[in-house]
Amino acid sequence: MLLTPFRSAKLLGLNYHVINKVELFEVIKQQVSSNEPLNVYNLNVHAVNLSFTDLAYREVLNSGDLIFVDGAGVKLGAKILGLEVGQRMTPMDWLDELFSLATLHHWPLFLLGDETEQGIAFAEQLKKRHPECPFVGHHHGFFNRDNHENDAVVDLINQSGAKIVLVGMSMPIQEKWIAANAHKLTAPVKIATGAFHRVYTGNISRGPKWMTDNGLEWLYRLFVEPKKTWRRYVLGNPLFLIRILKAKLFG
Repeated sequence: MLLTPFRSAKLLGLNYHVINKVELFEVIKQQVSSNEPLNVYNLNVHAVNLSFTDLAYREVLNSGDLIFVDGAGVKLGAKILGLEVGQRMTPMDWLDELFSLATLHHWPLFLLGDETEQGIAFAEQLKKRHPECPFVGHHHGFFNRDNHENDAVVDLINQSGAKIVLVGMSMPIQEKWIAANAHKLTAPVKIATGAFHRVYTGNISRGPKWMTDNGLEWLYRLFVEPKKTWRRYVLGNPLFLIRILKAKLFG
């Protein structure tokens, strides 16, 4: 639950908050300081499309405490529908600043997701960039999320003393995991971060700044990882636009 409420809007039936980066950091600071739970999700074109075929995921997104807009596609769709967006914030552009705040305020961080090797690489890179950042552990994402293995992971995170948990799995797994386990976790802040840690370590390269600043990062990803991303972008982007135009024309 947000201690400081923000304006919200609804895009194709999905809630999001009209918020900027400064406000996001202030919310995280408040929630950690008061130990109040905060589930943070992001809304991009892929999330919107998934929500039409996975209604459970749609419910999870709409139950989030804070949902920020991540992606030029959603920003464009909102503009077409006459909706206010706030600041478009992709995790790659602000999580490094969060690590600086975590260092300043002594907020322990935990990374959940991906392979163990990726967690190790992230820990090493974080140590290089933020030597004093209290990073308290990581765990791979390949465990049974429906039995004792899941309970063991939750216990590990709780025992670490983490205040912020970065859940770096794919959509919709990461959001569903947060929603299902938030009440078991002692860490107040849980953030769905996707493949951010792979970008952070250089395992996945970002496009040049002129592309990322102008909503063309998806085109770069499509170019460098066509087999992984062609369905998401070649099929997903037009499908999203069709849904936006149908909403514009027919409500």
